This record gives sequence, C-alpha cells and structure tokens, in this order.
Amino acid sequence: MSSSQDRGSVGRVINHKDYYLRGGDMSVLIGNHLYRIHSFFFYRESLEWRQMLDSPPNGGEHGTADAPSPFTLDDVKSEDFERFLWVIYNPQYSVYDASFETWLSILKLAHRWSFCNIKELAIRELEKLPIEPIEKIVAYHEYKINKTLLLPAYITMCKRDKPLTLAEGTSLGMETVLRLADARERARQQAAESGIRSPTFHDFEDALMEDMVREVFGIPPRQMSPGQHSRNSSGAFNGFGSFGGSNGFGFTSQNVNGETTSGLNGLDSATHKPSNTLRVSTEPLSPNGLTTKADGKKPQAPPKDEKPSSEPNGASSQQTGSGAADNKGGAGGKANGAGKTK
Repeated sequence: MSSSQDRGSVGRVINHKDYYLRGGDMSVLIGNHLYRIHSFFFYRESLEWRQMLDSPPNGGEHGTADAPSPFTLDDVKSEDFERFLWVIYNPQYSVYDASFETWLSILKLAHRWSFCNIKELAIRELEKLPIEPIEKIVAYHEYKINKTLLLPAYITMCKRDKPLTLAEGTSLGMETVLRLADARERARQQAAESGIRSPTFHDFEDALMEDMVREVFGIPPRQMSPGQHSRNSSGAFNGFGSFGGSNGFGFTSQNVNGETTSGLNGLDSATHKPSNTLRVSTEPLSPNGLTTKADGKKPQAPPKDEKPSSEPNGASSQQTGSGAADNKGGAGGKANGAGKTK
C-alpha cells in the first residue's frame, strides 16, 4: 500500500461506476479505478487504516485539495475491493446473498485489515454455503478461522475411500496431509483391534471419528452443557436443569432411618411437599450401643443361651458361673459325705 502512484503506469484513471460517491472524503486508487468513499467506516473498524488516516503525508489528507494523492493499493484487486465495499454500502439491509468466491474475497481483505465485524459476517455466510471440504480447509487455515468449524470437513476427508491426489495434497499443505493420514491410520488400527477384518471408513461412527480428529488436530473437546454435569443414574430432569434424585438446587435426597430427607430446601424430592426434619434422639443408650426408642421398637431380649452381663466384656458372668459350679460341687460333696456317715 502506498500514498502515491505513477499515473503513466496504469493508463487513464477512471472513476468507479458504483463507488465514486458524492460526499466521500477518502480516495483510493486500485489499478486505473478511482474510488471516492467515506473514511468513517475504515477509521472505525480497522486499526491499520486508523493509523494511516491519522498520519497523512505532508500534513494533509488523502484525496483533498491539500493532498490530492489517493491511497494506492498495488497488491489489491479492484474486483476484491469492490466486493468488500459492497458489504459496507449494501443497498439491501441484512440481505447478503453472494457466492463462495465473493465471500472469499471479502474474507481476505477483512482478515488483512482486521475488520473483525466484517470477518465474522463473512464466516457466518460461508457456513451457510455448500463448500468442498478441501476448499474450506484451505481457506479457513489461511485466514486463521477456528478449526472447530472444520470438523465436518476433516471427518469427510478421513472417511473418504480414495487417497489424496498430488494437487489436493499440495493445496492442503504438508502438515494437514500428515495429520489426515495420522487420523486415518488410527481409525484402521482401532478397527483391527475391534476384530473387523476388512474395515472401511464408513464403518466408523462420526462421533468416534470426531473425537479422534479433535485429538489429532489439537481441537479442544466438546464442552458439556450445565445439565449434563448434574446427571445421575436416573437420567430424568426435575424441571430445574438437574436430574431426578436432586431437589433442583444440586442437593441430593438421602435416606435416614428409612425416611427420605430433601437436603437444604426442606422439600421432598418426590412429592415436593415439606418433609419432616431430621430427628436427633436424646434417649439413653443401651449396653449394645443402640437407642431404645429411636425406631419406635422395643429392644429384643438376648438369646436363651446367653445371659446379660452386669460388667463390661462379660467377665463377671464367666466368673460367677464357675464359682457357682464350685459351690454346687462342694455342697454335693458334703451331702455325699453325710450320707456315708449314716
């Protein structure tokens, strides 16, 4: 880009039929076409153009009586610039019906001059068009567009039966060709490990191929929606973006003493009615460590072959039993002795 030009090298300069506008304050010369447009849009949208407009040569302004030399764009095609101006001066508001080639021209200049809004518009419109996978990959790589938008094109190329031709490989570039070959080889290896003898790329599901392509091309994994983070085994929504078994605020109901509690909001998760609060027993503990009235049941008597002990660890029962046996033996001995005396 330059601010002066050799008039004799381009021949006779003519005003552009559509974009030599009345009231324009900036002149641009491309080839032998002279454009007279408004600097406001360029100053507002592009930092590069803003710097150029803030520092005009010789203290004047381009295209004015003080500085009649227009901006000369030697490396821009007049057809591309005309398409670019069509976005700014479109006579049909919000109607941008154009071909792939037109949007590619617009994308090229928007990317070069950092017209972010126009670049986003071009990408949105390109996404609506049926584009060959290789053409889309080449264009999106060249203009640094998010690779996530290329996932369908990558998958199509990985599942294609025939290999890349020399011309296709040259346009894609070495790095992209190697990554596609890596993804295809991984798919074959996975098929062999799963027991498929003669697999074809159509045997692979798009979801599995997408995960593989994301890994090979360094694309971040798909983000889960907020509802998926709160999924549990029931898998049913309860109306608050969470799933069954939850009270709608991320607190899961629990079972306490055979009853269902509802977390912090005091609502039963099944009936959505106020539930009883969690009761804490104040009854004394029995020797076996259980409360006697917490469950509303009477304590069970010990088995017949066991006697309750009055001392810990049951030591008293054993000593008492052995002592009783000794006494009985002694009493019996006396009785037997007495009988013999008679």
